Amino acid sequence: MVGDTKAINVQVQLLKGVIIFNGIVALFAVLLFKLGAPFLIGLTFGTLIALLNFRLLHITLNKAVQMPPGKAQVYASSQYFIRYLLTGVVVFVAIRNPNLNVIGTIIGLISIKLVIIKQNLLNSREFFKNIFRRREEE
Repeated sequence: MVGDTKAINVQVQLLKGVIIFNGIVALFAVLLFKLGAPFLIGLTFGTLIALLNFRLLHITLNKAVQMPPGKAQVYASSQYFIRYLLTGVVVFVAIRNPNLNVIGTIIGLISIKLVIIKQNLLNSREFFKNIFRRREEE
């Protein structure tokens, strides 16, 4: 039960980060680049699909760890393919639909990845210590 609470907390933190990131992107898009509703709709569409993919990944991994290794590998691989296909369909829809901006959709799709990198890698002091550590010190 504690693992579930921690997973939910991580998901909530990521959701907050994605909302903040996309809010900043939306402000820049509207104010600086004069992009309108298609960009914002595409950004929202891509973000919602990215969050859905992240949730599906969570569900897949929780199920896979309770399976025997062979079944887990097949299950995880098939679910990966489904998520990948879903992302492809989203990009295709964004390309074909004039009400969606493709760039906005793609930014929405990658926004969760950027937030994960920011929250887990760039907030780590050890990461920066390792970057600036001299080879002679090892």
